[in-house]
Amino acid sequence: MSAAHTLEASYGKQSVPVFKVLKDPSGQHDVLDMVVQLMLRGDVSLSWTEGNNSQIVPTETQKNTCYAIALQHHFTSPEEYAIILGTDLLERHRHLQSVTIDITARRWKRWQPDGKPHNHVFTSSPEPVRTTCHVVVSRDGPPAVRSGLCSFRLMKTTASGFAGFIKDKYTDLQPVGEGSSNPDRIMCTEMTASWDYRRGAKVADYAKTNAAVGHLLVDRFAGPAPTGVFSKSLQETVYRMATDTLAEFPDINTVELITPNVHFYPFEASKFGLSNPNVVFRSTEPDTTASGRIYTKLIRGGSKL
Repeated sequence: MSAAHTLEASYGKQSVPVFKVLKDPSGQHDVLDMVVQLMLRGDVSLSWTEGNNSQIVPTETQKNTCYAIALQHHFTSPEEYAIILGTDLLERHRHLQSVTIDITARRWKRWQPDGKPHNHVFTSSPEPVRTTCHVVVSRDGPPAVRSGLCSFRLMKTTASGFAGFIKDKYTDLQPVGEGSSNPDRIMCTEMTASWDYRRGAKVADYAKTNAAVGHLLVDRFAGPAPTGVFSKSLQETVYRMATDTLAEFPDINTVELITPNVHFYPFEASKFGLSNPNVVFRSTEPDTTASGRIYTKLIRGGSKL
């Protein structure tokens, strides 16, 4: 009797911490602090349907492979490491069709006392910006590489408004901007950003390119120093960030920005006979307070919206 279902099976190892010190002959060190997840796909279904594990590369073996590949190869970014790791697994296990690798990386900042870079001392905040990469290595073509960052807070304390929105019988939000009683607001978000490289793109240095993308995103959020540019909405701002990323980086095909609002509510000082010229606020956290969530994705060659 034929099965009345279709099996989609994959397996792998998650939460593999891989920390590598890159030691330059000059004596300067760099660090890559990664957490790796692998998922293997291919001719592996017998373990599910028959309990036959002859097609299975044990997840503990996968974990050991993560460390062995990190030891035996030189790389300067999680993307390079993921491509090398996935390629190794496909070359040694011909029954596998693809390896999907997701990596988050903690950022460490070189200590620079009096502006002089230290060779081997680094600092990291308790809640650092984390970089991400998602790499699929398959037999169907070049690796698919997605890079990004998360937990990235951006804030401007002025030059932001929000007005002209729909008002219905349940609307109590007051407009902010020129001509309103409140001409100004804090605009803040905790951004998760990702960008897909064109398959087959010859990226010489993922770390440098990703750093440049991150710099551009912040630059477009801010506008030219020192006064910046007025933001009519977070939507308008992130759209400019995404379009300029595609314009500046031809090897990037897709940009995705998830930007929840981090709200700051002005302290209502008037009920105490005080004036608050937008200097004291009640801060919030997007994970624990109802907040707006803005999703923006641009695809090169696609429609505007």
